[in-house]
Amino acid sequence: MNLEIFINDQRQVFNHRMTLSALVETLALPDVGCVVSINNTIIPKSQWPSYQLNSGDQISLFQAIAGG
Repeated sequence: MNLEIFINDQRQVFNHRMTLSALVETLALPDVGCVVSINNTIIPKSQWPSYQLNSGDQISLFQAIAGG
């Protein structure tokens, strides 16, 4: 089963299902300061290990930036 998702409006296809944690690891994203919204809903970091991605999910990734 292929998993087709859209990350920041870019189509990505994986050849297996995965959790949000696995996606973050696959993309080598930092796990500190990263915010993820799936289908316009922010997913708390505590749910990442159990949150199963589904084909068609619209994922927005945000990186917190410090500034002044």
